[in-house]
Amino acid sequence: MLEGADGIVADAGPSPDHQELAERLSVRFQTQGFASLNSMIFAKAKMGAMVMTGLAFFVWMSVFFRQSLSTEVDTILLGFHFHHVALLVGALAFFAAVFSELGNELGRALPGLLAGPMQVVAFIYALEPLITGFTSDALAVETGLWRTGRLVAIVVGSTVGARMIMEAFFLVWLRDFCDYNGIDPRPSHVPAMMSPVEDLLEVEDVLS
Repeated sequence: MLEGADGIVADAGPSPDHQELAERLSVRFQTQGFASLNSMIFAKAKMGAMVMTGLAFFVWMSVFFRQSLSTEVDTILLGFHFHHVALLVGALAFFAAVFSELGNELGRALPGLLAGPMQVVAFIYALEPLITGFTSDALAVETGLWRTGRLVAIVVGSTVGARMIMEAFFLVWLRDFCDYNGIDPRPSHVPAMMSPVEDLLEVEDVLS
């Protein structure tokens, strides 16, 4: 909000960062009006929830249900048991995807610094049973392959589910932003970023 010489308060419009984010999101998702945007939000949220629910069921059936949870150490990395590794890998993959989406869309370095190590650790934990099966007698190759397969499925499911959920939240933000600023949420209608000179001239026109 800016106050002119005559005391009239004028709205300076959305911030450049928000305007740039709205432009990127409208191009990324190719939004076609509010009706299309609402449908996309519903579809993304529904699919993300379905993926995460299916993943939880898969983990329960393949890791916990009628499985003899060993009391011996199943991994050389921090001495975790396999069922603990399955939960850890899922959490790491989920939050890595969340931070990746945030860092990519917001243009921030910190989320990327957090997502990178999480993805590496999840990848190492997923491959560790298979590598152990081939390189030592502590684990049979078939057992290592079965464990790695389940962990890879957990990583993929967590990543896909997290990305869909984040996309739904980004679309909600885009809808609210466009509705508040009276913008048609289409790539051709969302205004592109103005240069600093153009921005200054527009503010001067409002105040004059």
